[in-house]
Amino acid sequence: MPYIGKGPIDRSLGLNEKNVFTGDGSSVAFDITSEAPSENALQVFVDNVRQEPGTGKAYVLAQDGSSERIRITFSTAPASGAVIWTNNRLRTQITNT
Repeated sequence: MPYIGKGPIDRSLGLNEKNVFTGDGSSVAFDITSEAPSENALQVFVDNVRQEPGTGKAYVLAQDGSSERIRITFSTAPASGAVIWTNNRLRTQITNT
């Protein structure tokens, strides 16, 4: 069926990178492999529960010693044995079809 207006957008996510950590009950800082463009491009899960980024929330994304934004710092240390995993959307690409 024809339509009037601009065509639909073909949206595809580019590269994704997964990191997995295990909580020890005392560590609050974990370094992901590649720099995240922003907190919104990074998904963090603790025991499969998504965590909310931002100051005063579950975690913040900050620079490590080499000034790359790869350090996740939790406001409270994840429990011992907790599985922490991240999905870093390194690049998002949106193209018109």
